[in-house]
Amino acid sequence: MDTRVATILASEDLGEAGTKIIDINLKDIISRIVIKFRAINGSDGISAHPAANLSKIEVVDGSDVLFSLSGHQAQAVNFFDRGKVPFSGIFTWSGAGCEVFCGIDFGRFLHDPILALDPNKFRNPQLKITFDENVCNTDCTENYCEVLANIFDEKVPTPTGFFMTKDIYSYIIATSGYEYIDLPTDHVMQQIFVKCLLAGYDFTGEIDEFRLSEDNDKRVPLDITSGILSNQVFEEYGFVEEHAKLAAGAGVITFYGMPNTNAHALGSAEGAAELLSVWSNGGGSYGSQNTGATMRARVKTIGILPHGVIPLLPKPGPEIADWYDVAKLGSLKLRIKDGATAADTATGEVIIKQYRPYAAK
Repeated sequence: MDTRVATILASEDLGEAGTKIIDINLKDIISRIVIKFRAINGSDGISAHPAANLSKIEVVDGSDVLFSLSGHQAQAVNFFDRGKVPFSGIFTWSGAGCEVFCGIDFGRFLHDPILALDPNKFRNPQLKITFDENVCNTDCTENYCEVLANIFDEKVPTPTGFFMTKDIYSYIIATSGYEYIDLPTDHVMQQIFVKCLLAGYDFTGEIDEFRLSEDNDKRVPLDITSGILSNQVFEEYGFVEEHAKLAAGAGVITFYGMPNTNAHALGSAEGAAELLSVWSNGGGSYGSQNTGATMRARVKTIGILPHGVIPLLPKPGPEIADWYDVAKLGSLKLRIKDGATAADTATGEVIIKQYRPYAAK
């Protein structure tokens, strides 16, 4: 076969919380790494999306960081890369397993022969997974983590480089004012993302504007409000949709989904003609009430900006030559205008996705 799926970590309970370090011993070229994390609810109700159980996912080679995102960030980037929502299992009753899939894509698409991770180019590549099984459900007592890699097998390409994706900056968003972030200019930029996730508040209610400045305002390639930009993102990427299955109960059930802004929910009782009401609280938080109180419910959440993440640059095409070549710049600065309705509560995060070429021998 030209390609195959290899196991980096067989299913394992990692314990309550900590960092799992896994040596990447593969010699085959890697297109994608997939992390599956499943935590078993110890009680009814959830307090976050299952992606929140993974606070950091890293690929490192000693002190060289090749990838570094949280579970929320990774899932959002997966959506913008692939145009599809990565799988999450959202369940709100005791004994059910809340599950999340997070991908590390090193290429433009699965099994991209031009962009992929060649482990032979590095000394000791490792995958680090920082986790806490109790973030989604506070009473978990067991979890299962599995790591797979989509690799090239009989087909052996010669990739020119890979995508290096990192969270490079975070700050507390205020009710007004500007935040200035110096962006790196060492590699071609494929995309820049900004994340703001706060339950009960849409992204556009926390951040007002974005501005990119080259060489001290010699050129301003981006100066736009978050509202207009989010509309453009919808036109380019479409809706984010996710499924959840909720416990039966007479009271209001709160749950969480990827759709963050301009969100709504649709649902039905499972197994009987009971009345069901579902709604969006904003910021990825949702509510449900089953008036019959005896049947579980199936719900679809719909909106935009997965986990409160927005891309700043236009949707990239496949050609590397058409991406944002920042290496010729002396400086590149991102300015974010704050407009938080909940001051000193939300965190702004800046993510960059760069094309990192392999050094010529």
